[in-house]
Formats: sequence, C-alpha cells, structure tokens
Amino acid sequence: MRVGFITQLLWPRYGAFWEKLLVGVAAEPIFAEPQAVQAVLQDKKLQDIPGVIFRLAVAEALALEESDVIIAPDLNPGEDSARGSGQDPWIASFPEALAKSFAGLPPIISVPASLEDNLETLVISTLQSLTHDPGLVRRVWERNRASARPPRYEPRWQLRPAQGGMPGLLGQPWLLSDQVVQKLKNDDRHIVSQHQLKPDMLRREGKQVDERLVATDSEVLGAARFLGRKGSISRLIMLADKTSGADAWLLSRIQRLVHKPLELVYVQDLLSPAEFVSMFLERRT
Repeated sequence: MRVGFITQLLWPRYGAFWEKLLVGVAAEPIFAEPQAVQAVLQDKKLQDIPGVIFRLAVAEALALEESDVIIAPDLNPGEDSARGSGQDPWIASFPEALAKSFAGLPPIISVPASLEDNLETLVISTLQSLTHDPGLVRRVWERNRASARPPRYEPRWQLRPAQGGMPGLLGQPWLLSDQVVQKLKNDDRHIVSQHQLKPDMLRREGKQVDERLVATDSEVLGAARFLGRKGSISRLIMLADKTSGADAWLLSRIQRLVHKPLELVYVQDLLSPAEFVSMFLERRT
C-alpha cells in the first residue's frame, strides 16, 4: 500500500504522526518529487486556484498519482462559516475541494491538520480501511497514542540590548515558517511569529473578535489581537498572498482591529519564484 502525503498545508502540526502510523501498518509513505511538482504547476487549470500554497498543494497531489491513496489535511474540520475564508472551498475543506476538482486522483483520505482533538476513533477506522487487520491496527495505535499531541510552542520574547521593540509576524498559518522568518529578519531585529504561538490559544483570542469565523481565520485575528497588546511588540507585519481573496478580507479586519503600525508584505514580493519553490517544496519535518 503506497500512501501519498501532501506536505504544504500545516505538515509540522500533524504529518509526522500520521506518517509513523502508516509505516506501522506496513504502508509505504510516498512524497512528491520536487521536479514532478514543478512540472505539474505549469498546468493552466491550477492557475484558477486562489493562493499560491494551495496551487502548490494541489500540484503535489497530482504528482502523487501513482499512490494507492492520498492523505490530505483538513484545515478546518467540523467548521462551517459563510464569512472570510469559510467562503473559499480550498480553505474550508481542502480534501473535498481537491476530490471535486480533480476526479482522476487516487482515493483521498481526510485527516485533521492538527493533533489537538481525540483521534483514536479516526485513527483506528482509517488504518483498518487500509489494512483490514484489527489486531495490528490496535497495536500500532497503542504504540503511538502518546505521540498524538500538538508540538510545543515556545516563542522567545527577550530583547538583546542592540534591539528595539520586536516586530510581530502574522498571516495564514500555511504561509509561516522558520524559513520565512529568517527571510524577513534583519541582523538587528528579532521577530515573534504567529507560528511560534499555540494555535488553540490564538483561536480563543480570535473568537473574541468574531465567533463565526473558521478556525484558521480565528488564528490570524487572534494573533493580531494577542501580539497587538504585547508591550514588547513594536509593530506588526502581515504576510499575505496577492492572489488570495481570503487574505484581503483578513487584512481589512486586522487594519480595523490593531492600533500598532502594520506592515503588509506579500509572499510574491518576499520570495523570487525560485526561492518560493525551494522553500516550500522541501519536505517539512
């Protein structure tokens, strides 16, 4: 059984756990080759997908056509909203949008892009659908259940004497990473990024702004609210995608929400096409 993995959408939050489970039941994890993904990216049909990261994720899926099944992350499981990103089918339910838009793909298995909820029922049913060996599935789950927990988030708040106030970085969570922070950071400043903070805490913050939003929108607005009231944060930077209507909507909400200086940086301006491909196509661990 060859199981393809899409790594572009919050892989660090959930991916290693599911990869370990599939290896445990003797499945073979498959990852798309960068050259194959780059070739698929030339398909004109992908240009209609809003958001460069989602185009990259879809290209990954298409490059995994030799897999028996594909594991696709659900960014907002159980969420339903007609506001903000809830209107974008790729954000609201990526696995469903992928299956509807590209019928020739292998079967798609949806898993939450987080390890925050109780996953036992989902893990057991998913593995049994692939192996039909309940005893093996139970043993694999028992060996790995302790790993079903979110990663640790430990931002560094201290300032070196040569530094002024710290900028706070926010944006859609799939755009943010340590590599992006390094690209933004000058020698004389330290950045506290949204992706270094606990997502569940940020979502609670965001719900104080608007409880009707999908979880990922709540994360972004929660980061703006949380970082905006931190005394050590001098200003905010929002990383956005020029091709994403959801990002434009979030920007308008953040501009009304925060009182600190807000700088807008587009990922298309931050990274050259070559840098974008090399940064986001590398497998995330």
